[in-house]
Amino acid sequence: MPVRLTIVTPSYNQAAFLDETLRSVIDQSKYVHEFFVFDGGSTDGSVEIIRRHADHINHWVSEKDGGQSDAIHKGFSRAAGDYLLWLNSDDVLLPGALERVHAALEAHPEWDAVTGYHVRMDDRSRLISAHRIPGESAACARWGIHHTIQQTCFFRRCLYEKVGGLDLSLHCVMDTELFCRMFDAGSIWGHIPHYQAGFRQHGEAKGSSDQWQAKYAAEIAWLSRRSPQYCEVNFKHTLGLMAYRADQIISGRYLRETLDTRRWRGRPLDSIFDSGA
Repeated sequence: MPVRLTIVTPSYNQAAFLDETLRSVIDQSKYVHEFFVFDGGSTDGSVEIIRRHADHINHWVSEKDGGQSDAIHKGFSRAAGDYLLWLNSDDVLLPGALERVHAALEAHPEWDAVTGYHVRMDDRSRLISAHRIPGESAACARWGIHHTIQQTCFFRRCLYEKVGGLDLSLHCVMDTELFCRMFDAGSIWGHIPHYQAGFRQHGEAKGSSDQWQAKYAAEIAWLSRRSPQYCEVNFKHTLGLMAYRADQIISGRYLRETLDTRRWRGRPLDSIFDSGA
């Protein structure tokens, strides 16, 4: 039976980027079993954008919710797909990403989760930097090496349910905390060595906004106490990160991502990846 992929997009007042996000999924709908959009009651024109694409969205709603984690969990709770991904409403999937995910999961039925390379982009979808981050594993994570890029990460629905889903009290580190529980559950992680997603950096994003910095710091401190085997700052993890950086250099990934960044920086993503880069 073919692998079924469910994608959930949580959104709130992201009209400036939402159309691009939705199109990045819809343009690859051949490989999507179901696509849900959960909007938190936007007032900036987001609903009109969603309506324009409604024929290609299996379910959408615009109503007040408990925040991003709540919106994602609502989507996953109604999912029928074998593997799940959430794609935030300011990020994008790159062309060919879902075909590669589908092929990789068909070829590796033992994988519980899969990640890939990613790029960072600005508010005008121009490339800032390219990142060739290798695959994840619990063994590496115990040495402090875990750089799971949520925008590229598909994971089994049954694994998500087994570990109890997202912690709805978290608003900044809910992805890392979820992945830590997945490591604890003995999950097997695969990797696709291609650029799979674009992570947008802009002034209103949680990772960039000043108003979220204190919240981030508090949740990171909590996570360090919650999962010290993965997130505590200690000597073992420092050694692990040193080994990771050395491996990035020895493997050539650091050089290649540096060269990619230099030749692509400032270019719109659609001028780079439509050509199959």
